[in-house]
Amino acid sequence: MRHDELRKVVHAAFKARLVKMLDGVGAGGPMSELALAPLQTSLMLAEGTPEDFRAIALADDPQPFLSRFCASSGLPQSEAEERPERLLREIQMAWRDMLREFDKHHSALNHYDFNSTDVPAPFTEPASAALEGISLADAIAEYIAENRRAKSWEVGTFAKKQAALDALTELLGTDTKIGTITKQHARDVKQVVSKLPPNRNKQQATRHLTIREAAALPGIAPMSTVTVNSYISIYQSFFDWAEKNGHTETNPFEGMRVLGSRKESREQRQAFKPEALQAVYAELTQNTRGLVKKQSHKWASLIGMFSGARLNEICQMEAADLQQQDGIWYFNLFESEDDVGNKKFKTAAARRKVPVHNRLIELGLLDYHRDICSRTTSRMFPDYNFEPKAGYGRALGRWFNDVLTPALGIKSKAHVFHGLRHTMVTRLIQAGVEDPVCQSIVGHERKGVTQGTYNREGYTLLQLQQAINKYPVPTT
Repeated sequence: MRHDELRKVVHAAFKARLVKMLDGVGAGGPMSELALAPLQTSLMLAEGTPEDFRAIALADDPQPFLSRFCASSGLPQSEAEERPERLLREIQMAWRDMLREFDKHHSALNHYDFNSTDVPAPFTEPASAALEGISLADAIAEYIAENRRAKSWEVGTFAKKQAALDALTELLGTDTKIGTITKQHARDVKQVVSKLPPNRNKQQATRHLTIREAAALPGIAPMSTVTVNSYISIYQSFFDWAEKNGHTETNPFEGMRVLGSRKESREQRQAFKPEALQAVYAELTQNTRGLVKKQSHKWASLIGMFSGARLNEICQMEAADLQQQDGIWYFNLFESEDDVGNKKFKTAAARRKVPVHNRLIELGLLDYHRDICSRTTSRMFPDYNFEPKAGYGRALGRWFNDVLTPALGIKSKAHVFHGLRHTMVTRLIQAGVEDPVCQSIVGHERKGVTQGTYNREGYTLLQLQQAINKYPVPTT
């Protein structure tokens, strides 16, 4: 940690203590000589040599004291472990000057000065200290509550953000003043999070450990760079909100994202390999291995392959969402008046109309649709149940990623259900479809003044149909 950052945190910690002491005197009056005696002894020690201060005040072992100070002030524990002498020196000076300031104020209570024209004012906390006053836990609670009222996030998003922010409070301390959190704190958090194993609360080896203990456990692979960056992104968003709401002056997590390796970046972003997509398409349409035991698995996966729609967008569809206009069949991805509030979309751009690819009609999607409409259910895929955190897509995602692709021998980080979406985008662009049209099909926000301001109506169904049918059918 930089020396100036360290001093800022130490200063804030002792300033808060001084404010509390002076507030007590202001409320109850001067202290008795008996009550003052320990403070005078502490001042004498603080004014002495570092050796005397350490030997007498800390009983030769500063580590327990320094650890407690780090926990209460929000300093990284590494400051106590790696540079204890520097931290002790700063604490001794701050302790000394805090007690001197208290003694000065307390002594002034023993007389009245009538020679001064100034009217004495009660001691008040400086503005900067007020800024530091709200705790990290209180700020997070306010942040979460505000977004709940605004319904800014889906249920699953709330859970992810809460888990990441819980980790932040465990690392920095719930009572830490948010205005004292520095870049060094952010670097310390990033280092620990980067070493955390995935699903640490579910793994037997780590579920009973603290975050720091889990991060230091040898022999367990850390979670991916993508997941680490999702944590950092959550912290950036939180501190951006805190800065705008006057709780802090800076965003210490700005620019803290972890750089991933080129290999990991390629693996996360690539489309399905042609032979892998062919294997999936063949099994979905021919079922030669007997892996497709439900019609819902077959048609929901084929819709994902030929529309680029998100997993939950597909699984939450109602039968009434497959509609026809001007002879064009399309998926109407919007909330309906009849749904019970469980239908969710990631962004405003996700609410859209997606034409049905010709191959889906050729394969018999309309026959499946008629069969569903003849039943009592209103759901397009009644096999999929709603879960508060995962929506409707958990069962299909598990089948596709944990049953289908492993059995076909193509399982990889790229060959997951979401990879069908990457494949759709890649193949449309390769087929010459313009970016804004592609974005309209898959539900990405269209960028730029032309698209965002002038082309608000978007593209016609016919234009989108012509574009989506450029997606090539996998050969078998």
